[in-house]
Amino acid sequence: MVKDDVSLPTNLAFVIQLQASSGVSKDVHRGRVEHLASGRAKRFPDEDELWAFIDSVLATECPESSQPEVPSV
Repeated sequence: MVKDDVSLPTNLAFVIQLQASSGVSKDVHRGRVEHLASGRAKRFPDEDELWAFIDSVLATECPESSQPEVPSV
């Protein structure tokens, strides 16, 4: 078991479900994302929409001071 010293608050947790046709070998990932604390959810047609949803939820649901810095992928 790996010890993780990073705090992962549950109010910043999301569930991301990918469609079966999405995958590592595909260029487009489609699916559904849900913010666990608020229940806000959205279907996304591509990764840009996924990240736009996450950014908007974090901007409205979480105080600016508690938003972690997200590394770029």
